[in-house]
Amino acid sequence: MKKYPNIYTVGEFEAIVKIISELLDLDAYIEPKYDGSNVTLVEGAFYTRNLNPLPKNFEESVRRALGEKYCALVELSKKYQVFFELGGAKNSPAGFTDAWDGDWDYRVFDLMLGSQFLLPEKVEKLCKEYELKFVGFKVVSVREVLESWKDLLLKYQCYEGFVLKIFPPLSVLKKIPHHRQYNAVLVKFKHEYVGEVRGVIVRKKKEKGKVVAVRKPPLIKSEIMGAINKAHLELGDAIFDKKKAVPLIFRKVKEEADKHNCAVPKASQILRYYMEYINKLKSEER
Repeated sequence: MKKYPNIYTVGEFEAIVKIISELLDLDAYIEPKYDGSNVTLVEGAFYTRNLNPLPKNFEESVRRALGEKYCALVELSKKYQVFFELGGAKNSPAGFTDAWDGDWDYRVFDLMLGSQFLLPEKVEKLCKEYELKFVGFKVVSVREVLESWKDLLLKYQCYEGFVLKIFPPLSVLKKIPHHRQYNAVLVKFKHEYVGEVRGVIVRKKKEKGKVVAVRKPPLIKSEIMGAINKAHLELGDAIFDKKKAVPLIFRKVKEEADKHNCAVPKASQILRYYMEYINKLKSEER
């Protein structure tokens, strides 16, 4: 069982392309980025993105989302590691609910055999065979996407954005240390990146006995809300217990900030978004 790889931001990927220009000449796949939770299924057992067992209440939500197709997905997981987005009106951390059907819904977006991702064409074929919902895709060139990604985003208004999937040859993959264990490079393009004006947050820290200023961009809201949702997937109903939830949320947000080389938000901002998340959950229960 493999953990789903980190997904690069546009800025991170542009920096990689400057060093590894061969990526620009490759064909790739664009898939809509549904707003929900990344869930992994292996041999009938459900896990969070961090490979922790999925809480019972979320397993019930999976059953509601899949309905009569629950057994088909479990059957598929006996042959492949299944990655799917669990979403719907009740589980869209960034607020993009229009792409979903009903309170709980799902979309399969990846299948893995051993340590290798299947190409989207194969995933689509298997989803049709098992009558499961698939995210869909279209084939593009990497260069085309980087030149016109802001225009492409206009076609994905109901979604959080889109994901670019590249399957480079091994000679290129070896030049990307983080992706040596995977056969795909993933990049996310979000609506928040368009026209984004991101200031620089200055933090002070001690380095070799001296106090130095560290300048980093702020972490965007959807990443913070996504981190809170990851904590929710691990805690289940305990997300309402501040003593249990807040320390885990702070850790998840810090992980996201470190991953994208952003400044960790102030505690007051994280708590404000946590309360926004909790209030939304409470309103849906009424």
